[in-house]
Amino acid sequence: MQVSRDQLVEDSVFILQCLRQNARGGRQNDLDEVRSTLEGSVSLDLAAYVAFLERFGYVEVEAEAIRVTPQGERAAKGDTDVSRDVSDHFKQVIEGVDDTQPQIESPLIKPVEGHLGQGPLSHVRAARLGELGLMVALKEYKPLWESLPWLSRAELSRRVRREAQAQAALGHPCVLQILEVRGGEDAQVVMPLAASTLRDKLSRSERMPAWHALRIAAQVAHALAHAHGQGLVHGALKPENVLLDRAGNALLSDFGAARLVALPASTQPGPRVHVELGDARYRAPEVSASESAGTAADAWALGALLHEMLAGTSGGALPADLPAPLLELLDELRHSDPAKRPVLAAAATRLARLLAPHPLFAL
Repeated sequence: MQVSRDQLVEDSVFILQCLRQNARGGRQNDLDEVRSTLEGSVSLDLAAYVAFLERFGYVEVEAEAIRVTPQGERAAKGDTDVSRDVSDHFKQVIEGVDDTQPQIESPLIKPVEGHLGQGPLSHVRAARLGELGLMVALKEYKPLWESLPWLSRAELSRRVRREAQAQAALGHPCVLQILEVRGGEDAQVVMPLAASTLRDKLSRSERMPAWHALRIAAQVAHALAHAHGQGLVHGALKPENVLLDRAGNALLSDFGAARLVALPASTQPGPRVHVELGDARYRAPEVSASESAGTAADAWALGALLHEMLAGTSGGALPADLPAPLLELLDELRHSDPAKRPVLAAAATRLARLLAPHPLFAL
């Protein structure tokens, strides 16, 4: 397996940030709990990162608990560059190993009855993957080429694969994993089966506790900031696209929906065609005016989501006891001028600060 140095650096710093946040919330960072929480969220097995972080003095492991050292604290805040140490420790991983071994055929997948949900572009149903029958979610796309003349069946499949690869490359714990893309001209995307969605949660309760809303918002903000750092905009953020695992942690899905149906760049100038996606309640003003969604549009949608979680309904009145810094952040996220909205990395930091002493991740 070959992993880039930048990805290993990002994974290592992310682990330190999670450990630091948990410690601030009073958690002991038990090694087994940390492993179960971050399993599948980083490129390598957690033990490989712990060995690296301990070797270079970023953490100490005592009685099966991990403690972040002062040097690790500086690395988590970005005050120390870990890239040289990563290059030294993970040299063989970065350079790659022999990939001439025969490839194992992809396991069989068997759809089961019933749909999990659907949107304007696709529908999702449960399926069983492989001989062990692992339950997964299978996304299948509608025949969009029948209504969009510039989008052939083969082109839709190509775009589905491209966007699935982009989401899979993010490798963030709050971005839903892409297990594989199947099929030829009718591409299907295989993903882990989430426990529920944010929409499910909002429909069951009148109002979330502020700390719970802050946790989900902070996780989504971190995922969006990570995606923006790699040049990827979500563009259609809504409660249905924020999935939740069994512990209630956010898993952001459906990146790149707008790019699936966009006109080709080579199209001759003419009447503008705009395909409405997402939900108008979470659509930034500039997107509603038929402009392309940028990173600031994701910030506006996050503000709308956070408002709804705190108020219990879209457009509802906020609780009177919310702290002033949270109200200020809400106003900034939903500012009418995209240039005056905070970047998601800064918003994520502010949300995590407001969440303390609660941990960023639920175990």
